[in-house]
Amino acid sequence: MKSFKNNNEFFQNTLHPNVGEHTENVNAFNIYNQEKFNNYLKKLGAEEIGEITDKEIKVIEKIKEEIEQLKSDSKNVDKDRLEFDLAIIFHSNLKKLNWGRWLLDDYNMWRWLSMNYFLKEVFWRRGEEKKKKGLVVESAKATYDHLVGRRTRDIFPRRYFLIGERLYDKEKKYELAKKLSKLSKETKSGGFGNLILNMIDTKLLSPNDHVSKMISEVLFTQGKLAEDKEVVRAFVRYNGFKRRLLNTAPKEIFEKEICIG
Repeated sequence: MKSFKNNNEFFQNTLHPNVGEHTENVNAFNIYNQEKFNNYLKKLGAEEIGEITDKEIKVIEKIKEEIEQLKSDSKNVDKDRLEFDLAIIFHSNLKKLNWGRWLLDDYNMWRWLSMNYFLKEVFWRRGEEKKKKGLVVESAKATYDHLVGRRTRDIFPRRYFLIGERLYDKEKKYELAKKLSKLSKETKSGGFGNLILNMIDTKLLSPNDHVSKMISEVLFTQGKLAEDKEVVRAFVRYNGFKRRLLNTAPKEIFEKEICIG
């Protein structure tokens, strides 16, 4: 996979909608197609290193196809309720390249992948609704934040690969992620956003991502959807109990000590 030689600061200083040729930067995120956007990056001085293989290109194309299908199947679903579906799409396909968590800190690679292939998808997820309201600058900023990644945790493909990595199980595969997807789409309640925010926090480490799975399962799949405050309290409790090695504890411990009302 290719990577940018440029760091995040370069894009912040040249491409952010607040800087440079303001109108063109805004247009780049709102109306450019992918090819025009990629050429604009080169015009700004973005430099690449590495190579991309045919197998990698086919995987990327499959991801884009599956996102298009998701969009078609979910026209009446709020976009923020599709996070788990996007996680399954990215993770299941990138695993075919034998990608794993050791790549999560390769931010320039994730940024290159995001910016060179997923402009349309990020605009759909983050900027489209703002643009429909005439908020073109806000739309461009929202797209920038997740395409380029103002915060590395938000880089579009990396975000969803990480969520998938947290929820994937070698035996049960995407069973938990699919349950969370179904539950999040069936109702407007539930603190799914706070769950995801905590899952993409790289401090949430445990063997085989046991903590992410246990908290998700207990808070959301046992007949009652936890609300935002309950999710926040659960993670605060977990962080307070870290020294007691709860990162390998059975579900009953999480039910009694972490995920309580």
